[in-house]
Amino acid sequence: MDRSLRALNHFGLGARIGEQESAGDPAAWLRSQLRPEFAILVGSADLPTTDEIASAVIRFGAAVRSDDAEERSAARREIAAIEVRESSTSLARRVTSNAPFVERLVAFWSNHLCVSSLEKPQVAPFAGHYERDVIRPHVLGRFEDMVLASARHPAMLLYLDNAQSIGPESVAGKATTRSGRGRGLNENYARELLELHTVGVNGGYEQQDVEQLARILTGWSVVGVRPRDGAEGPPGFLFRSAIHEPGDKTVMGVRYRESG
Repeated sequence: MDRSLRALNHFGLGARIGEQESAGDPAAWLRSQLRPEFAILVGSADLPTTDEIASAVIRFGAAVRSDDAEERSAARREIAAIEVRESSTSLARRVTSNAPFVERLVAFWSNHLCVSSLEKPQVAPFAGHYERDVIRPHVLGRFEDMVLASARHPAMLLYLDNAQSIGPESVAGKATTRSGRGRGLNENYARELLELHTVGVNGGYEQQDVEQLARILTGWSVVGVRPRDGAEGPPGFLFRSAIHEPGDKTVMGVRYRESG
């Protein structure tokens, strides 16, 4: 197979008409794409804002609580419309991009640090923004920065329930225990972070490491996705000290100070 065609197929998204001839030196073609600005998705007036996304999430939550079937259907249609706007813009970029290798990397890391738009309706409107805000800006940068951005995005915090994880010894944890309404520690995100996102299933961690990491991550929450959040700030990440588990923690033999 011609080297240019092999590069277009193996590193890109397949050769478009005339692209094989214009690619030239395959190595130079590949290197020319490694520019962070090629990953950013901007310039489309059709992309929903974070306020639009949060509004859709709030509306759906209110519809569920009211048990109004008609309003719930309308809220789901609003979420679906946001998903279509996001996916259409993303697909158009993949089809027309002159940096298809970068688009393959975006797809790879979106899958590696994935969120599901099917399991939880409140995650669905955030999914496209997650790829735009977490994956694309870091796809040619440091893995550490991408993981941290993922950990702080509402899509991930809602998808794996970290936003509702409460430290048993936190201020809120003690109060809810006394009232008999305690939610407690949620290990979902901590487990995925170790098992899938970072060290891997055979990475040497144990159950107590998952528990300790979950305690570290208590307080990592979201704002702007509930009606009462309006006064706290725009939609996004918020550290809630009242639900954070105090004290030092040890994960995989490394001790993390409460002040660190």
